[in-house]
Amino acid sequence: MGRRRMDESSGDAADHYVISPTESEIYTAIRAWLLEILPSGMRVIQGQQNRQAAPRDPFAVMTIIGRERIATNGWTYDGTSTRTVTEQVRITMQISLFGPASSNQMQLVTALWRDMQAVDYFRNQSVPVCPLTTSTTRQLGFITGERQYEDCWSVDLSMQVNLTVTMPQQFATSIPVTLIEVDTTYRPTE
Repeated sequence: MGRRRMDESSGDAADHYVISPTESEIYTAIRAWLLEILPSGMRVIQGQQNRQAAPRDPFAVMTIIGRERIATNGWTYDGTSTRTVTEQVRITMQISLFGPASSNQMQLVTALWRDMQAVDYFRNQSVPVCPLTTSTTRQLGFITGERQYEDCWSVDLSMQVNLTVTMPQQFATSIPVTLIEVDTTYRPTE
């Protein structure tokens, strides 16, 4: 699994903090699952990207719309140079499907997200994503640039992602001990 520094450009202490999985890795994992279950030829793209035209029908758009911490952090140490903080986070991703039959395809997405199929799929991947719940599906009024209505169905998928932050940690490898006789060095006063 790839790792990315949180701040690759600064050259300061932030370069030593590594988060995993990255947002890009989460999008890649969800996209791969959608491509596996949706009809062949359907494009799946990340939302909120500048200078990217919408593909021809049918297509899907993924957008992360929320992050919520759901448990207390955990810590592990390698004993030599690093500490790893694990944070369990609920990530909500909006999936919008465009084109004919998008209602049926959305039913497929929600049914399988709530099924062992999705759990088993992500268990076999390198990104720690675990499907949780879905919102109710909703039809959105979508009008094209040609002023034509187009089918668009949307749902929010909720997933647990165990994020890890790896950072440098100093450890004591030896402790110098000096013995001092207390009665001689610090004579009791009466």
